[in-house]
Amino acid sequence: MAKLVVKQHRPLEIFLYCLCLSAVISAIVWLFLDATHWNVIKSRFISGQEAKMLWKANRELEQENEKLRDKMIMFERLTKLDQETASQLQNDIRQLQDQVYELTAEVEFYQGIMSSTTNSKGLNIQGLHVEATDQQSLFRYKLILTNVAKSDNITRVTFNMLIEGINGYDSQILSLDEVKTGTTPEQTISFRNFERVEGSFSLPPDFKPLRIVVEIKQKGVSKSAVQRVFEWPAIAG
Repeated sequence: MAKLVVKQHRPLEIFLYCLCLSAVISAIVWLFLDATHWNVIKSRFISGQEAKMLWKANRELEQENEKLRDKMIMFERLTKLDQETASQLQNDIRQLQDQVYELTAEVEFYQGIMSSTTNSKGLNIQGLHVEATDQQSLFRYKLILTNVAKSDNITRVTFNMLIEGINGYDSQILSLDEVKTGTTPEQTISFRNFERVEGSFSLPPDFKPLRIVVEIKQKGVSKSAVQRVFEWPAIAG
């Protein structure tokens, strides 16, 4: 007598089994056959890390460059300040040298006056010093008068200056009244033993000075005129 075998039919389990088996096989095949895809993913990952490192390094370089730029600006300012300071110091040194030169010339002028005064008596024109200014044809002068006498009485004198020269092809004589400028001293002076008269004069543009004649006269005394000629430009006493 034949046996009847009853088998339970499970179609859903079979379908799931086949589906899992297919997925596993597909994954295995994809892993072995699509290595290039993994290499691309790997390279992209590595490139991303490198890009991040490069961005970080670039940011650090930018910050360092900014610091160096600030230092360069500071050094440029310091260099400019040093140059301006050096230029100012050079100008100050030149001005001091000019002052020393002028003072030295004035000291020599007065030394010459003092040495000549020891042998002089009575009313005298001891020296005349003329110097140029920054303005063309404008000059400053210092006239030194002395009166070596036994008494200390006040002496009243009048003085005049005549500047002789050439204007073009003709000789010309200019009086102090014609050329004096600014605040000029009175031409009548009262003094005892020593007097310094200072003033300025401006010469015509085409006038070439040759000499200066200085004349003084004592008030109330006849035949008291004293005259002295100073060559230009050697007109120190």
